Amino acid sequence: MLNLLVAIDRSLEASFALRTACLFGTDLNIQPIYVFDPPGRDLAFGAGWARKSWERETSRQAEENIEDLVEAERSQCPNIHDPVVLTGDPILEPAEYFWSGNFDLLAVGAPFRGMAPLALCRRFGHVARKEHRTLPLMVVRHLKSIEKIVALTDGSDRAENTLGLLLKINSFISGKITLVGMAGSQKGDLSTETLNLERGLAILNEKGIQATGCSTSALGPERLAALMKTADLLVNPVHRKDPSHFSCELGDDEIQSVLLLLNGR
Repeated sequence: MLNLLVAIDRSLEASFALRTACLFGTDLNIQPIYVFDPPGRDLAFGAGWARKSWERETSRQAEENIEDLVEAERSQCPNIHDPVVLTGDPILEPAEYFWSGNFDLLAVGAPFRGMAPLALCRRFGHVARKEHRTLPLMVVRHLKSIEKIVALTDGSDRAENTLGLLLKINSFISGKITLVGMAGSQKGDLSTETLNLERGLAILNEKGIQATGCSTSALGPERLAALMKTADLLVNPVHRKDPSHFSCELGDDEIQSVLLLLNGR
């Protein structure tokens, strides 16, 4: 059983995130979460009856905002539960709700609240670091079947733990995996790329997952960029030393979906 938390708003991209979650199969639970972010949430708004009345009204508005979206998607995917509606920060609240429950993955459609994929990864990464928690995150831009997966590994704990996350969800998808060995801080070192590639392939093969492997040097910059741009799911595309940036020069509009393991420990 796979337990997914999907952060939603009223956008088309929220529908994409819910529908992508549904593509993972039938043995899963999908919990939408909607965070109402009223303009005055940071202001003191009375106390007692006045405060409670304001909270009830904002909650009612939030539920009305999201009800139609969830019902439309649930008509095609019965695994979607009634949405959780909260008031607060639209990045912090989903992360905290994820950590409080038994979830395997947080999925978000992008743009989300005006943030493109890289900005979303940065914001959720900041929350994970601040809370010293691990956050498995999938950012979705388009509604596509996950048939072509490109995973990057530089031998770091982050990269290899993300491969473990891919293994966890791979039984629910059937994409062809291409694993790319990178050298991390020893950029251009073919022997390091090959070693990291072999380690990554061993992680996948141990669980019976067959993948095509190649090194960054063997591909070259142009072929690597083309491979990443055509991937339905891009796994771990972040710098080893600076996880707030993608490891290759990709624009937000060149990404279909991204799988990351944000680690704040």
